[in-house]
Amino acid sequence: MTVVIGFNWPIEHDHAAAAVVDGKLVFASEEERYTRHKHSIREPPINALRQTFLYLKNRLGIKPKDVDAFAVNWDPKLFPWKRRFHAALHSLYILRGVYDIPLLNESDYYSYYVTLLTHILSGDYLAFARTLVRHVILSLGEEAPSNIRVIPVRHHLAHAASAYYFSGFSSAAVLSVDGSGEYESTVIWKVRDGSFEPILSMYTSYGSLGFLYEWTTHRLGFAGLEGPGKGMGLAPYGERSKYYDKLREFVKVDPEGDEPYAILVNGKKVKAKGWAEWDSIYTYIAENVIGGRSLNWNPRGELSKDAANVAWAVQRVTEEAVLATAKWARDHTGEDKVALAGGVALNAKANMEIHYARIFNEMFIFPAANDAGTPIGAAAYVYEHVLGGKMRHGRLTDVYLGPEYSDDEVKKVVQRSKFKAEYVGDDVGVVADLVAKGEVVAWYQGRAELGPRALGNRSIVADPTRPEYWRVVNDIKGREWWRPLAPSLLDEDKEVYFRDPVSHEFMILMFRYKDEEACRRVPVTCHVDMTARPQTVTRGQNRTWYDLIKAFKEIKGEGLIMNTSFNLAGEPLVETPQDAIRSFFVGGFDAMYMQGWLIRKR
Repeated sequence: MTVVIGFNWPIEHDHAAAAVVDGKLVFASEEERYTRHKHSIREPPINALRQTFLYLKNRLGIKPKDVDAFAVNWDPKLFPWKRRFHAALHSLYILRGVYDIPLLNESDYYSYYVTLLTHILSGDYLAFARTLVRHVILSLGEEAPSNIRVIPVRHHLAHAASAYYFSGFSSAAVLSVDGSGEYESTVIWKVRDGSFEPILSMYTSYGSLGFLYEWTTHRLGFAGLEGPGKGMGLAPYGERSKYYDKLREFVKVDPEGDEPYAILVNGKKVKAKGWAEWDSIYTYIAENVIGGRSLNWNPRGELSKDAANVAWAVQRVTEEAVLATAKWARDHTGEDKVALAGGVALNAKANMEIHYARIFNEMFIFPAANDAGTPIGAAAYVYEHVLGGKMRHGRLTDVYLGPEYSDDEVKKVVQRSKFKAEYVGDDVGVVADLVAKGEVVAWYQGRAELGPRALGNRSIVADPTRPEYWRVVNDIKGREWWRPLAPSLLDEDKEVYFRDPVSHEFMILMFRYKDEEACRRVPVTCHVDMTARPQTVTRGQNRTWYDLIKAFKEIKGEGLIMNTSFNLAGEPLVETPQDAIRSFFVGGFDAMYMQGWLIRKR
């Protein structure tokens, strides 16, 4: 048996841990689910690693000492010394200063400080990764191996591996597009039988669509790492304007050129590997486009025409650049299939443009396309390319990969809550009836989804045929009123609603509705541009979730329900049964289905 655990290191954001056992992904979970802080900024994956070890031991009998290697998602060899030094210093500060984790044998002061100073001055931040692993193992009362093997993987290679190994393709073009890796932001790969060949690498300083979007939407009043998602929802309220024209002065798009696009400053590409230079470039562009440091707009108030037009501009430019990248990749790799990962691959609208352009015959987007997915890619790559294994190369069809909570554990939480509760088991027809009558229902079952989308295990459901519920549900969640809500639908009914759809389980690919009549039938899940970001569902993927939608169809005639993530404003998806009860109590839900229990507030 060969076991690899992947996790994010050094400490950045969207931390996660994952386990690959004999070529199969068996577990993955994000740190934010336990700290309850969205994106787990500056929070090392302590809880995610702990849950990984517990799952391996309790379900598979694998102890921490049986783990063959640990894979991390940044390669120090590709960082300049200054970046490594700061990463090591930051690791020391977070582990020792914030979490009070012992780093070495602190009883021998001389040896301790000499070793510590050596790690910092050499920029050896991987030493602190080994410290973290050892600390988590010992905290579980387990034996820590004397040699903890931590293997770094190039950031964009980790993204590319997550997309390729779970696509089901033997050969494909792979696009990894995000804010930044060690120094690059967009890499095009040609992958055949597990061999990764980089065809094009674009420096962050002139190629970061992620930073371009992030820096621009930040000036619309959106928090860090939240802007791109919200900007994508705001963009359809806008139109072409001076903001688009100004932004296009900075972004050159040419799918026939040496590179598919370039982000220019004073008409020139800047090659730089430092964070300060990157920040200066994208700050300069954002402020020039907007005409100042920020727009004076309250995102929770009335729509601002300027804000919507800025969002339209950066969304449109992103779509143009992504589409050009896809065309460039098709021409230069000769592949007819494409797999995508990286934070920009969460832009479901840009993915839709690739889908409808018919550049490739097949497309796969890794569901945790952001940095939370890189531990999975890193672990898969290390398993196959370092340890000599062979990944089980099937297409990923679900991401229910989190911890398990037993029926007895859920029952105890329900009984302690003192809410009115009835056990209905898998008979979810009663839940469908509540939804059809206009109740907003929280839905909790099984292992949590990996990634930012609710896919039927941590969801909020409502009747999509009631137009007023667009605002009702957003109000319950504490979201901006204008943000779109997504549908989950029976896979066999996808052609009923959408134009040229394919089965898509992960809600990171948009489709256009067939016509206005289709939109009128389910107005809650039809955005103002007649698009949606759906999840198609088969009974084999998620039996109870499918049965709920099927039962709703029998009542209302629509094989589609509104599905948004079960969380309140500013929080990640609920993880534990206790999280679910707390959110149900605080939120304005009418009922909750919780692993067989139907819970009511009144």
